[in-house]
Amino acid sequence: MSRASIFDLLHQRQQSPEPVEEVSSARSDYRVDRLRLLDGVALTASGFVGAGAVPAAQSPALSPSLHGPDGFRLLVHRVADVTPIQEPRLGRLEAKALRLHELIQTIVIEALMMLEALPEEAAFDVVLTAPLRSPEATAIVVERLRAAIVETQYASALGEIHHATRGGDPHTLVGVGDDGGMPYVLWISADSLLNDTDVAALQHRRVLGRSSNSPGLYVGEGVAALLIQRLLPEDAGFDIGWRVDTGSVRDHPARSAQRDHAKRQALLALLKDAWPASAASDAGQAEGADTPVDGASAAPARVVIDAMGLPGRAVEIGSALIERWPEIDMIDDGAGVDQFCGWPGEAVTAMALVLAMAPLSPLDSAVVIRVEDETRSTVWRLRSCAAETAQDEDHS
Repeated sequence: MSRASIFDLLHQRQQSPEPVEEVSSARSDYRVDRLRLLDGVALTASGFVGAGAVPAAQSPALSPSLHGPDGFRLLVHRVADVTPIQEPRLGRLEAKALRLHELIQTIVIEALMMLEALPEEAAFDVVLTAPLRSPEATAIVVERLRAAIVETQYASALGEIHHATRGGDPHTLVGVGDDGGMPYVLWISADSLLNDTDVAALQHRRVLGRSSNSPGLYVGEGVAALLIQRLLPEDAGFDIGWRVDTGSVRDHPARSAQRDHAKRQALLALLKDAWPASAASDAGQAEGADTPVDGASAAPARVVIDAMGLPGRAVEIGSALIERWPEIDMIDDGAGVDQFCGWPGEAVTAMALVLAMAPLSPLDSAVVIRVEDETRSTVWRLRSCAAETAQDEDHS
């Protein structure tokens, strides 16, 4: 019998290498009650909104094609500078799918530029909020968005693209399931109500504004993009951005059925829940610091309301804010989303957050107030991360 060679013996001793598992950044244990907003951009009928850039609010213009139930042309807020796209299939699949696609593609480059602030090789998911109901139209819009990202240097960092038809609470929209998600999220939210179907829906709700002296919501559109970090339980303080906890929500009787005093007191109580008076005394002026930290003033630096034009809202909001924060100047420190883009439908929450962040300094905080719904009010507080870090260092 021939003896095995040394090469045969070595071959027998060699072990097949174990497959190397690719390390994923996806996790499923993010906090469900807290997010960090890093940046935001938006395109409105009034112009571009971004860090340090807030356009002057513009009046609506007569639509060449949309008419109210009285037969007269409607006043609308239309975004002028939108990239026209040839995608005839979208128009056949769903009435406003092409317009939503154009809005999304117009903002995508500005949205991707925000990713430059992320750590190197940081992975991100995309959450797209757009009221697309046709599966075929949704697939086209999502794939075009994916293609636009893949063509950039961020292709390898892209996780999943998730689509939602409804806007609403950002914590719910960017939440993850058992499969997990990436640490960062690019939330793009778009809607356009410049069509007969949405006009009829606003008219059915009896909130449609028809002329310059008619209170109500003027048909509008817009697209916003926010860069968000999902936070882990162990995440501590940060030097930049704004922390957003779960919004303070209150259900109540219909506003139209309440007296002004009752509405004011209900909103005042909600503002106190969202921004407790103790926040000012707890934060105060950092000892030896030249710049006040978050809460050193009893008032936020910025207040954004979703629908100031609805009947009774200006009185309800204005009286509650004056009582809660007498030092607030609503002309300089406040804004209504509908003043910039009319009613932007499902994009309203993302639009409000961008309008709140845009003029803030790193140490400023803000509140966003949703009062469009007849029976529900919501307040989100944007707390400066830099101010909180300065406060913690002062206390330590």
